[in-house]
Amino acid sequence: MKKFLPLLVLSLVVFMTSCTREYICQCTIKYSGTPPGLPDTSVVEFMIKDKKTEAAKQCEANSTSVTADNVTMDEKCRLY
Repeated sequence: MKKFLPLLVLSLVVFMTSCTREYICQCTIKYSGTPPGLPDTSVVEFMIKDKKTEAAKQCEANSTSVTADNVTMDEKCRLY
């Protein structure tokens, strides 16, 4: 029993920490429209520390598309 307990504790620690990881959320921001001088496409990255499914939901929630004054800003985010 004394040999089994440390192995059990170590297994639980590894299992509990393996679920939560740091993921990179990468967002590509693209502008389109008729006015000249629109900014170039840019990429923004930030870290999310969570379970993979929750991190993906948080990352994709940042995706937006906004149109104002004939300019469309399209932001698409995905998890890496």
